[in-house]
This record gives sequence, structure tokens and C-alpha cells, in this order.
Amino acid sequence: MKLNDMPRAADSIHAEQSVLGALLLDNDALDRIPDLEAAHFYRQDHQLIFAEICRQVSRGTRADVITIYEALHQQIPDCMPYLNAIAQNTPSAATIGRYAETVLDRALKRAMGALASEMAEQQHSAAPAEEVIDRMAARIEALAQKRTKQEPQRMVDMLGSYVDVINQRMDGTIRPIETGFADLDRRLDGGLERGTLTIVAGRPGTGKTAFGLCVGRNVAEWGSSLFLSMEMSRDQVNDRNIAALGKLPLAWLRRPSDKTAEGKENFTRMSHAFQRAGELNLFIDDQTSLNMMEIRAKARAVKRKSGLDMLVIDQLSFITGGDGDKSWEVIGQYTRALLALAKELNLAIVLLCQLSRKVEERNNKRPIMSDLALSGSIEQDAANIIFLYRDELYNPDSRDKGICEVITAKQRQGEPGVVGLAYIGAQTRFESLAAPWSPAAIAAPTRSKGFD
Repeated sequence: MKLNDMPRAADSIHAEQSVLGALLLDNDALDRIPDLEAAHFYRQDHQLIFAEICRQVSRGTRADVITIYEALHQQIPDCMPYLNAIAQNTPSAATIGRYAETVLDRALKRAMGALASEMAEQQHSAAPAEEVIDRMAARIEALAQKRTKQEPQRMVDMLGSYVDVINQRMDGTIRPIETGFADLDRRLDGGLERGTLTIVAGRPGTGKTAFGLCVGRNVAEWGSSLFLSMEMSRDQVNDRNIAALGKLPLAWLRRPSDKTAEGKENFTRMSHAFQRAGELNLFIDDQTSLNMMEIRAKARAVKRKSGLDMLVIDQLSFITGGDGDKSWEVIGQYTRALLALAKELNLAIVLLCQLSRKVEERNNKRPIMSDLALSGSIEQDAANIIFLYRDELYNPDSRDKGICEVITAKQRQGEPGVVGLAYIGAQTRFESLAAPWSPAAIAAPTRSKGFD
């Protein structure tokens, strides 16, 4: 140990002794330090003592110097004198929270030091630099996660602030984030709720990207939205935005010409689209293979500078940096981190996802929950799960040509259901239907083309 590290180590050990002494005096003090774990202690004997105190308290027995000695005297030399010393040198359990914070702080800094050493060793690794960076970024992200400390309250004690929420809902200060589609907003009880994660999933060609962009544009008309495009370049995203805003054929934007009357009209429409784009508070980023730290940094930057109401991520399979051996573990890390980000920044997050090929094996191609790849954590963390289905992709003679079924398979605050939206594929845009609609009957499966 370096000389300049000694005071910090001494502080840590003193704080650890004070925490243990407080718990030996008052077992109930354990309730005031819910974030503390045995692994946070620097000394191994302190880890053993803390774990044994927790074990005895959880069994409903009192943990004191005698009971801990009986459990650990074979593992800790001079166990009885040491336990007596830390108990006698702790005047009370009143300040256990402050000492626990010191233990947590030192544990985090030790973890940072260990990670720094590992990063230094990784410069000699045979793995590609990007892979190493992603892995290290995931580790740093995990260290950066902090729990909000709070205690349970009686319901009656919460009602004062809840009445304020009701009043703010009544006067419009607090309102759901409207998607811009009246039927869908009604189905979602007004729109998407802040602090939540919404999954939008579909097979290739159903219009996931177009839908995400459309909702992002609609929100950007009154608020602010950020679209993270990890699949398409910014020019491709702008092709779709201008096509939708100007009601222009996407094919014409890729090969524009003013030599015909139609071409001149399209130029006029494009100018109108540029004018509308200038009125939108829509931010676009096309950096690919983002990890969660980068996603958080981009969202925070927009929130700080311009405010942010909605974040749309295209798409789940392009997020990198997860730390786990199994795919479902990594997916769970992403969805939990995104849910935490939504709550932290008080915004709605829409995450676009690909459905598995299992949907193609059924006569009825409408997606169901099990079609979500590795769906466990997605189902758990998402407030809403929305599937997109276009019958004409499978049934060329469908009576629902030009219609996209928006299936709310999960809605935490309401009932699932289906609404229809008009999908104008040539212009990659959605709009509300002019007349009431119900889904078409199931027909024989055949595949056709579509935009995504």
C-alpha cells in the first residue's frame, strides 16, 4: 500500500468497524442501510461478520457478540476480543447511514482501481479494440448505476402529493406523450407515459423504422425527440423524413429531377418539407453500435440543451457492450438500463425490435408475445409492447391493403387491443384512418415487398 493510500484505507476500516458495531448494538439498524452488501467491505473478516449478522437477522434471531462469536470463532482469530472491541467503541447506531455511505464509497473506488488495472492490461489483449472498449464501457456503466434511497410510506401519507398529480393532470401540466395518432392514443389511455419503456416490434418490411420516425416527428411538433439510427445513415433517415413530410415518393428523392411537371411539383413539395422540418425539434444521430453509456450520454446532452420528451432507438439488435455469457442476460441489462434512463430523464423511450422467424411458421402471421426473441426481460421491463402487422405482406389479395395493424399486446395501464393506421409505403409514412376499421380474416400466406 502506498503512503498516500493509508488514510483512505484507515477511513474505510474505521467506517466498516462502526457499521458492524452499530449492528451489534441495534439489529434494526440494518433496515437503514439496504444498499450495503458483504462484498463492499474491505477486510475479509468484516465481510464474514456482516454476512453472518444479516443471516441471523433474516432468520428472526438476535445477532450479538455471543451469537456471532459462536458462528465465526473458527474462521476469525481472536474473534471474541475483536467483536467486543468494535461493539464497545461504537457509541450508538444513530450514524450508521453515514458510515455505510463511506463503506460504499470506498468499495466503489476500489472497484474503479481494479477496473483501471484491468484496462491497462487490456492494451496487450488480442481482442479488437472496439470489443475491449465496449466491454470496459459496460463495466463502467455498471459502476455508475446508483439506487435511489427511500423508505416505504403509508398510502395515506402519499395522498397529499398524489392530489397535486391529479390536479396537474386536470390542468394539462402532466399529460401523456401523444403519438400523434388519435386511435392509438385512445388505446394507450392518452399516449405514452413518461418514465416508461415501450417496445415496437415487427418482422422486416412491416414499417418499424417508419413508425418510430413518425412518432418522433409527431412529438417534435410540440416537444423534443431524439432518434438514434444505428441501422441507417443520416441521409437515409432524412430521405424518409422529407418523403413523409412532403408526401414525396422516396424513389424520387433518390433520383430527383425537375425535367417533368411531376418533378417540378415534387421540388415544390420538397421545399415545403424543408420548411416543416425547420419547425420540428427533432434530433437525429446515426452512430452505429452504441453502448448504453453512449446512449445515456447522447440523451442527457439533448435533454440538457433543448429538453427531451421522447427517445426512439432503432434498434435493439445494434446495441453493444453488454456483459454476460447468455444473450438473454445481455438483453435484460439493456432493457433495465433503458427503463432507468427513462425514469431518470422523465421521458418516454421507444425501442424498435425485430421479431423472430417463428411468426412465418404459422397460418396466422399476426405476432404474439412469444415471437419476441429472448422475450422474458423485454416483457418484464416494458410498459407497452406494440406489434406491427401488415396483412398485404402475406396476402396479396387482402382487403386491408395499405393498412398496418398496430397491436398493443401489452399495456401496463390498460387493456390490449388493435388499431389500424394507413401506411403509405412509397412515402414511408403513417396516418390515421378516415373510417372505422376491423382486422381482415386470415388468408393463405404469400410474401410480398414492403418498406421498413
